[in-house]
Amino acid sequence: MPSLPKWINDTVENVWSSKFKECTVTHIEKITDDLCRIRFETDLQDVPYEPAYAIGIRINDRDFRNYSPFNFNRDAGTFDVLFHLHDASAAGSYFVTQLTQGDSIKLLMPRGKQFFAPDARIHFSVGDETSLGSSISIKEAVEESGSSFICLHELGECSALEKLNLYGYHSPKNNTMRMIEALNDFLKEEKETISDDEVVFYLTGNGERMSLIRKFLKARGVSPKRIKSQAYWIEGKKGL
Repeated sequence: MPSLPKWINDTVENVWSSKFKECTVTHIEKITDDLCRIRFETDLQDVPYEPAYAIGIRINDRDFRNYSPFNFNRDAGTFDVLFHLHDASAAGSYFVTQLTQGDSIKLLMPRGKQFFAPDARIHFSVGDETSLGSSISIKEAVEESGSSFICLHELGECSALEKLNLYGYHSPKNNTMRMIEALNDFLKEEKETISDDEVVFYLTGNGERMSLIRKFLKARGVSPKRIKSQAYWIEGKKGL
């Protein structure tokens, strides 16, 4: 979300007051040096939720940031958010590192377009550190439906995948060819399933990388309608 004048953000909170809820930080867990999982608690009985929906957090007067909740438990009134602390000087990272257990903050409740395709036989989530939350939310939905889930993440530290139970392909940072190779292996193994349009690819994270992968998948015969995409960030741009 782009930077906006304080008065506009204040107006958004007032006009959309029903879309915001006071949430309490109940648990903070460091996954790796640059990944932190936080659990929030609030009344979720009237809150809609779909895999890869986003919550909004006002990190300062001018800025909101979007994050993908997972482990969404309406009965318990809790959900988790995974934060990528990529730069201590960045406004979002600074805000998150100041949170402590027991803090109460106002969050814009989950919203977004329908991203998850429940009819697919295989669900393939592709992204980076910023995609982990949406990947987990998709994995949770897949497990409930009894279909198959696989993922490919571009990460500096692959140990995060094991800690988050996200088993699949891994690529080092800034290695597009490794990601293409992993996708190519999958496409060869699941050629028949792909030709039957039974695989859905979810591309999130870096907008430029996502665009390249989308072009590659289409060139390899994947139907455009079976490729879901949502850019979370682009190099040099703030607040997507």
